[in-house]
Amino acid sequence: MALSTLERAISLVCMILIVVFQLSRHVASNSTEEAQALLKWKASLQNQNCSPLSSWTLSPVKATNNSTQPENRKSPCSWSRISCNLAGRINRFNMSISGLKGTLNELSFSSFPDLEYVDFGINELFGVIPTQIGNLSKLKYLDLSMNQFYGKIPVEITLLGELETLHLGDNQLNGSIPQELGQLSSLNELTLSGNHLDGSIPTCLSNLSYLGILYLFNNSLSGSIPPEMGNLSNLIELDVDTNSLTDFGIYPHLEYLDLSQNNFHGEISSNWAKCPKLGTLKIAANKISGSILVELGNLTKLSRLDLSSNLLAGEIPKELENLSLLEELILNGNKLSGGIPLEIGSLSDITRLDLSANKLTKSIPENLGNLLKIYSLNLSNNQFAQEIPPHLGKLSQLSELDLSYNLLRGKIPSQICDLEVLQKLNLSHNNLSGFIPGGFQNMFALSSIDISYNELEGPIPNSTAFRNASIEALQGNKDLCGDVVGLQPCNSSKAFESGKHGVSKVPREGKGTRKN
Repeated sequence: MALSTLERAISLVCMILIVVFQLSRHVASNSTEEAQALLKWKASLQNQNCSPLSSWTLSPVKATNNSTQPENRKSPCSWSRISCNLAGRINRFNMSISGLKGTLNELSFSSFPDLEYVDFGINELFGVIPTQIGNLSKLKYLDLSMNQFYGKIPVEITLLGELETLHLGDNQLNGSIPQELGQLSSLNELTLSGNHLDGSIPTCLSNLSYLGILYLFNNSLSGSIPPEMGNLSNLIELDVDTNSLTDFGIYPHLEYLDLSQNNFHGEISSNWAKCPKLGTLKIAANKISGSILVELGNLTKLSRLDLSSNLLAGEIPKELENLSLLEELILNGNKLSGGIPLEIGSLSDITRLDLSANKLTKSIPENLGNLLKIYSLNLSNNQFAQEIPPHLGKLSQLSELDLSYNLLRGKIPSQICDLEVLQKLNLSHNNLSGFIPGGFQNMFALSSIDISYNELEGPIPNSTAFRNASIEALQGNKDLCGDVVGLQPCNSSKAFESGKHGVSKVPREGKGTRKN
């Protein structure tokens, strides 16, 4: 006999209820397994009572003022820092900056097959990185950075075929970078910086066609940067600062490159003009020689150029005026000669200019007063002569000015007192003469002053910076007086006897010479 419409409907409803019941039992079982795994790990921590873990419990939580019923916390999906997918399985751990202290050894990663996102960054976790992490086949994001993990990078991480982001920086990992990392074909970000890794950078990393960010700085890596990495069209940031690398190539797609504090030598190649996307180029503290190539003026997207502490010689090329977006120009600690090109004064976005510790001569260009966004100007340890340009008083954002160890003469221009936000001023070891402008007493932001070893005379300004100055910051002048320990008071009769007041008898060796 055929079933009636009502009977068929009742039968369908019953089947659905049975399926739902079975699914709910399955989800509940999975949820309980995950909860038990988390609670076991929590119990192993040295500070299991830290606030982010307070909600991790299977017991009902007391009712709040807004609720009359106790809150059921049997499902970990309701716990702090945990997220679940629609199936009720945990898919995200976000435990960063939680104050966790302990290891990951007691955390059964095999209990969380749906995990896609794991962040344990910035905690106090230690021990080796568990090989069980390789069981998380769906994982796309893994951050263990800024902890105290030690040992080698487990090759089991390379089983994470869907991994897109891997951050292991700022730990105590050692050994070499595993060749197997080249198998993580979906990887977009790789951070291994701030560890004790040694050996060479494996060529296999050039297989990571989606790699966009590679941070390897602060390690002990040696050898060459694989030239094949220049073929990575998605690689836009490469930082290998502070290693022992000796050779590098051209990476035409990069936007950020830091090669500082390595053992690179030789001259800068004109091929750098083939890197039109570069916004930051840092090759500081190496053994780069030769001159600053005019071709660098073709990198029109540069905002930061740092070639400091090398062996560069010759003049600063005027072609740098083409770098209209330049914010930082750092060339200190080389052997550059000649004057500052007038074209530098046209770089209106400059916020920091450091040309110190070179062999630059002539006068300081007046048009540096056009750099209205600059906050730090350091021209110390050169051979600049003539007077301090009054136009520097137009630099309303300037907080640090260092003109020490030059051959500057004449008076301190009163316009310097217009620098309302200036905090640090060093004019020491020059040939400046005359009285100190009285406007210094209105420079309320000024906290550090050094005018030692000049030919200055008369009273020091009544300002906090001068009152708090040490005698070393004032010594070696002609006739200074004022209310500072080591100086004669200006109202003393002896203070106005030529050569009898101030600190005129302090030896003045080194005035107008380079600082060692």
